[in-house]
Parts: sequence; C-alpha cells; structure tokens
Amino acid sequence: MNAGHPSTKARAAVAAFTVVELLTVVAIVAVIATLLSSATAGARRRSNQVVCRNNLRQVAMAVEMYQDETTRRPRSLTRLTTRPSLIPAAKVLQCPSDPALRERGEGTERSLWGNRVNGSQEPFVGRVGSPEEGSWENEVREISERVSFSYLHPLSWRREAWLKLVQGKGSQVGTVACQLHGVRSPSPGHRLFTEFEGQTLRGQRDGSVVGRKIFRVEPVMGRVVAADVPARAYAAPVAGALTVPFNDDEYPWEFYADHPPGVR
Repeated sequence: MNAGHPSTKARAAVAAFTVVELLTVVAIVAVIATLLSSATAGARRRSNQVVCRNNLRQVAMAVEMYQDETTRRPRSLTRLTTRPSLIPAAKVLQCPSDPALRERGEGTERSLWGNRVNGSQEPFVGRVGSPEEGSWENEVREISERVSFSYLHPLSWRREAWLKLVQGKGSQVGTVACQLHGVRSPSPGHRLFTEFEGQTLRGQRDGSVVGRKIFRVEPVMGRVVAADVPARAYAAPVAGALTVPFNDDEYPWEFYADHPPGVR
C-alpha cells in the first residue's frame, strides 16, 4: 500500500459526522423550520384580514345601497345577492379564516360560520309578535338564507331591535361583522356567537371597517349588574376591550356598536 495516501477506512473516519454534530444540525434545522412556519402563519393571518376587511366594506355598502334603493332593510344577505351589482361574487360573503373552508365533503359550503351562528342571534323568538312581512310565510321567506356566508349580521332581527341599533350611533353602527380572527373561547357549551373571542372586525354604515376586541367572562357571583352596562361589570383582559358575560341572553350588540343600547 502506498504510504503517501490514507486508507479508505481512515478517509471514512475523517468524513463522518459525530452524533453530537448530527443532533446540532437537526436542532438548527428544526429552529429554522419553526421560525419560517411562524412567519408564514403570521403573513397568512394578515393577508386573511386584508381580504376580510375588503369583504366587510363591500357588504356594509351593499346594505346601505339596498336601503337607498328600496327604502327598507334587506332581511338577509341572500337579498343582497339577488341584485348582482350589490354583491358581485359569492366569495365576498366568505372570510378566508372560516374553518369550514378548510374542510372537505358534501355540504361544506353550507357549514360556513355565519350560516351556523346567525340564527342564534335572535333570542326569545316568542316575543317577536306580529311578523313584519304581513304573514309568517312571508317572514320566513324574507329571513331565510340560501347563500353560504361567514359573517354575522343583525338584518333579521325584529324591527324594534334593528331600529334601536341603527339609530344609536348613526354611521358608526355596524351592519356586518367577522369574529373569526380571534381565538376559540376556552369554555364550551355556550351560544354559538360566544365561541370566539378577541379580534373582531366590523363593517360600518359609513363604509369603514374597524377592529374591536371582545372577550367573554364568567359572571361575578353575588353581584347585581345593571342590564345597560354589561361592559362595565367585569375587568377587561386587554385595555380598551369589551367584556361580555358568557351565554348572555341579550342581543349580541357588541358586534355592531361600541355602546350597546342596553334594552331587552
């Protein structure tokens, strides 16, 4: 064997990684992957909010245009889609953060968050009284949704509640909201619209879109709280946020106005 050249075994020993070196490389790769994943998730969240804000602005303006043209409110989002110039595409009614959009299977489009939640925003149905549309058949027809949507809206509320909402703060009142940019509430078993808390986006009557933080809290035992000040009764986990008790039987005013009218 030529003494001037290392043996094959010696070359392999020199070229091989030690276990410590391999573990170090794996750890570095894992850290980089985690950082990239976090950055990608953050970029996706911001992108989803931009799309959602644009959607909310279009829907809020469509509600105003409908009222200008017909002198009455649309009782459902479906009504806005019967005028193609008001809602140009079905995706305008869908938030890209809607969990159902990541699902697969027949009927998924009808499982969007707004379709699931919006009916639960009208409490005490027995108190509605006479239907606005002249008969219950017409009433059901007007408020029934035949489109898939992610957003919450008060369009189907009974007349007196709707009037108290829209007359409260003028153009600063919202008519459509998205709660899907927050996080799932840790307490299960409550009304559907209480299942998300944190970041909420609201499309207002003047066409602007504002962000608000809404948190759900457990009622304070042994404390009587005035019905018109639910937001003052509890400590907000974030400065300036609105706090609302879990499973409140009141209308979810907080999605549409900064200062709920405080009426049942």
